[in-house]
Amino acid sequence: APPVVAAAEADPIQAKRPKPYASARDWDAVGSVISKELEADKPQGEEALNALFQQIYKDADQETKMAMKKSFQTSGGTVLSTNWKEVKEKNYEEERQAPKGMEWRSWEGEKLKQIED
Repeated sequence: APPVVAAAEADPIQAKRPKPYASARDWDAVGSVISKELEADKPQGEEALNALFQQIYKDADQETKMAMKKSFQTSGGTVLSTNWKEVKEKNYEEERQAPKGMEWRSWEGEKLKQIED
């Protein structure tokens, strides 16, 4: 980490102003160092995956965005596709596929039709 420079050393005009803090430490410089460290910090795990999907969606064309929305919403969050030609023809509500080891059920607890592995 770069050394924190006191305000008096960085700017002689600020040296004449009264300091808002009791200590001589330049808290604005400390805050900017922390901000830079947070920006450089890479997300990991699920946070990184969500950031990747957000980046894909942000940079995508209109068809890709429509494919992502429809596939994710109609599948109940089990499918995320970027291929609109495939997604516009497919009915994810009829062709359900639950994650491995799970099954689709209605709010009343009845098992719903789904594609088996």
